[in-house]
Amino acid sequence: MKAISKRILTIILAMMVLSLFVGEVQATNYNENDDSLIVSIESADYLDLDGDQLEDDILTEFTITVPQGDWDFRYTYIYCELVLPSGYYFNCLILMIGTYNSVTLTLGWYNTAIESGWYTFSLWAWGYGHVAPGLGSDSIVFDPPTEGDPGLPFIEIIQMVAE
Repeated sequence: MKAISKRILTIILAMMVLSLFVGEVQATNYNENDDSLIVSIESADYLDLDGDQLEDDILTEFTITVPQGDWDFRYTYIYCELVLPSGYYFNCLILMIGTYNSVTLTLGWYNTAIESGWYTFSLWAWGYGHVAPGLGSDSIVFDPPTEGDPGLPFIEIIQMVAE
């Protein structure tokens, strides 16, 4: 059996050490040949949207982009879900009718920051029509603080910008 040279041993050790520094990254999967909608969550944060002096509301913003291709669809379904630390969740299904290249939606989740801990906002979007792009998704984890009784929860589309 032949001994390992110092050079090979150094390379192996360097690869092992560098592999310890690889961090976690969240990104939307997209491939030029993919036929899915491109979904990207821009932000998820807490604030006082309803003026009740409590930062118990959550504001989420996301963008949906149609990939390059010869598409023929008029309906886009968007399923949004906000999961609380306990596992309890709020959700909504949005039906967009019309054509677009890119659309950015801002949703207000009123009185939903009711627990301390990490929240997960996820969304799935898919087109429906003769030739429609497939399912695209994204999610983000964040930690809003909570204080007091927030009141009854509800969701509102605050802004929609389409191109």
